[in-house]
Amino acid sequence: MQPTLTIDRCELADTAQPAKLAELLFSQISNQLENPVPINIEACAAACGILEIKELETTGFEGGLIQDDTKTNGFILVNQTSQTFRKRFTIAHELGHFLNLRHVAKPGQTQLMCTKEDMSLREKGRNSVSDMEKEANEFASHLLMPKSFLATHRLIRQTPSLQNIIDLQNLCQVSKESAARRLTELHGDHVAIIFSKNGRFIYSVRSEDFPYINLKKDQQIFSKSLTKEFSGSIGDISDQEETDAFLWLDDKDARNWTIWEEVLLQQNGYRMTLLLGEVDEE
Repeated sequence: MQPTLTIDRCELADTAQPAKLAELLFSQISNQLENPVPINIEACAAACGILEIKELETTGFEGGLIQDDTKTNGFILVNQTSQTFRKRFTIAHELGHFLNLRHVAKPGQTQLMCTKEDMSLREKGRNSVSDMEKEANEFASHLLMPKSFLATHRLIRQTPSLQNIIDLQNLCQVSKESAARRLTELHGDHVAIIFSKNGRFIYSVRSEDFPYINLKKDQQIFSKSLTKEFSGSIGDISDQEETDAFLWLDDKDARNWTIWEEVLLQQNGYRMTLLLGEVDEE
């Protein structure tokens, strides 16, 4: 049975900042529920004015929002073929569009349709559409993994590890990629996450004070790295080992940093690598 929530939309109307908007919404949810996480995103959407969440028979779009001119009510569309974690993020993403008063469709239209590329967590160029999509992603991330809830949680207070990311994924019912990004945002340590496939670099996310990862998209990851050398079964995690900083950083940074490396084996040749850094005092 889904919990009944009451959301006061007036308390959300004074900001268009996605992170603040999500925290204000979570504050109302946590005041009503003893265990607010994982967020019941369907009940949350309904309490905000979403009349129905409909599964979409399409391969072209990941989600969509149909709303009236006043943003009083709306319908959320979700790709029916997506996995549960993706559907949850899509609903939160579209709810972010709905609650943000600046997110409106093109003149003469009542709907916003979002492709997988629109909802990609990777950085995009700057234009009005990509800005809205980035803000909706930010809202979704902050709502599903709220800072006020996680700030004192053991997953954030412990030394960062890939197991922390998996535990955060399971706690908040999000994807590993989303959990990895949120961990780098909330953790105080120097941490970076590398995404690769078949030994080639895809992209990375870093905490603000972690140095630049000196790899380009599709570049081969160095063979002496733990990421290339570690073998096992899908789901296996390596030990966290000290690695050669020159394999990951440019020469100037590598001279000043000690780096530890940890690897998770995933399906279809994908690997997630956690790098933990420490500035050499000398």
